[in-house]
Amino acid sequence: MEIFFYQAECGDAARVRYTGTDGKPHNIFIDAGYERTYRHVLSSQIREIQQAGEHIDLWIISHIHDDHIGGVLAYQKAIIDGQTEDIVKAWYYNPPRASTIDGDEIVSSSISAAKSISQGDNLASYLTSKGMLPNTDITTELPDQQLFGCHMKVLSPSPAKLQQLRNKYPVAGHKMLEQNELSDVSEAKAAKGYDYHIPIEAFSLNDWEEDQSVENGSSIAVLSEFEGKRVLWLADAHPSTIVASLRQLGYSKENPLICDWVKVTHHGSKANNSDQLYELIRCNNYVMSVNGENKHYLPAKECIARILRNPNRPLDSKYHFYFTYDNETLRNIFRVDKADVYEIWNFSVHYLKRNSSFQIQ
Repeated sequence: MEIFFYQAECGDAARVRYTGTDGKPHNIFIDAGYERTYRHVLSSQIREIQQAGEHIDLWIISHIHDDHIGGVLAYQKAIIDGQTEDIVKAWYYNPPRASTIDGDEIVSSSISAAKSISQGDNLASYLTSKGMLPNTDITTELPDQQLFGCHMKVLSPSPAKLQQLRNKYPVAGHKMLEQNELSDVSEAKAAKGYDYHIPIEAFSLNDWEEDQSVENGSSIAVLSEFEGKRVLWLADAHPSTIVASLRQLGYSKENPLICDWVKVTHHGSKANNSDQLYELIRCNNYVMSVNGENKHYLPAKECIARILRNPNRPLDSKYHFYFTYDNETLRNIFRVDKADVYEIWNFSVHYLKRNSSFQIQ
């Protein structure tokens, strides 16, 4: 299995490629970054997949914010304009407007009526026209899925979190979707600057407030497993939802989830990464899909401190943090710390090159 982490600024775009139980190569995409991410990165990657005679077996679009959904809308436009063909076989996507499900048939008049409103509606309308919109909500109630040997368990959203999204965007009102996080994310409004001037050991981790974004709360987060290797894809999900799902699966402080990689939720925001979450996870590799140069001041160093200083973390286990960019902002995160900070907290930092990929043996 090989995983790719694409540069999507302060957004998410990734891919898993593996040889399935049928002996053939398979591809799963997770989110798509901004519309420009498709032009700069994804279009060439998809072209390579096409030229190899392969398909995208599943594309997971976690939620409606433009740093996750934008690239797939550019892909959709390229298909409509005849610039490329649609090679996606299945989708995980929850339309923001309520759909009526009658047996296996989706009544899509509400989606069609809203299709000119905003990008989340446009994708729902396009998938409906192609008969590709899932006929059931992608929530924690979805049974485990298996795709040619790759198993996936949905850890977020809960049905209640998805309903909150649909309550916010009723069909009748055609309310514009808040596609940009700056319009309604409490942390983004409150953040006044980077917290990189604070040493790791100086953060006070006793007080913590969870992100209140309804859109982030609707994020599809999954645990994927292939041949015993696990990757936790957390999108921008609320940690309380992930914690509830992991506990429901039987994980605890005494029996943590052991996985090979964690795609850290919400680009390393402090309001989406809790002590309760990381006490349930045992992992050595953490990826933050973020460029460090954004209005959200992400990644937050407090998030990294919470992972490193979690009381349930075995300090004899070395942690590795991967950032999807390499620049002065990101390299400045630990400059205030003592020279031996990497030895004290037993971790390393890696700055990825464009379209970095990792083989998971």
